[in-house]
Amino acid sequence: MNTKIPIAQLLRWRLSQAEADAPPAPRAGQLLELARPWWEVWPQQFQSVLERLSNIQIACGHAMAEPLQTSVGHPVPALIVRSVDEFETSASLLYLNIRDARLHLRFQLASVLGEPQPTFDVTFVSDPGPRVLFSAPAVCSMESEYRVDVELSEELAGAWKQLKVTDRMPFRLILRADTNG
Repeated sequence: MNTKIPIAQLLRWRLSQAEADAPPAPRAGQLLELARPWWEVWPQQFQSVLERLSNIQIACGHAMAEPLQTSVGHPVPALIVRSVDEFETSASLLYLNIRDARLHLRFQLASVLGEPQPTFDVTFVSDPGPRVLFSAPAVCSMESEYRVDVELSEELAGAWKQLKVTDRMPFRLILRADTNG
């Protein structure tokens, strides 16, 4: 057995093997199609979800039948969309900070059916006037507590700079559990 094979030669051999086994690169059109947001790919589903989200009414303060224990400010209406069902809930903001046009947000969902989802694809929709603002991943950090860290447009960063968690939020949330369709 020859043990004096240079590492560079071994790496070149492994690279050629990997290239031979790799699938062909996607075409530009396929890449553009994959980059489209879900609300453009499935416009009918989006309109249905948007109507349901717009109809969610959340009582605050004295009008609440069961006050949220963790609620700091106004709850944010949220709709969890899974492949088999949709579930209305609300999100209590725990932390909100905008620094250098980046949104740092932590929120806790009032209720979730079943096991907490490890990640959601969160679509922020303007309130009032349903319009998609942006979409970002939300990662579960604790039970039903999620964090979002995303870069905002200069326009949104400027408009939201003074927001505090106790303020009424200018958005509603669509939380998609199954992001592949």
